[in-house]
Amino acid sequence: MENLILKILLALKMAPKDKELQDIYNRVFADAMEYSRKFSIQMVAATYIAIAMRLYKTTLNDEDYQQMVEAVMESEIKPYLHDKETLH
Repeated sequence: MENLILKILLALKMAPKDKELQDIYNRVFADAMEYSRKFSIQMVAATYIAIAMRLYKTTLNDEDYQQMVEAVMESEIKPYLHDKETLH
């Protein structure tokens, strides 16, 4: 479980210590930016959160799920600073 929390926190902080994690993050982020051209960024973000929570709920036991939620809630997340022309 500690490894899972570490990977979640690495993803949230974008620390490029895990190449595989960094690769999937970059791919999914690129997809999210593409979706944001057609849908509001809030709709895209809500959809990704809903999918993530469902995947975690499916694969983790209740205790590990709660630990994951707490780890995410306690993480400081910096906003994505983007060029105004990138998002519509």
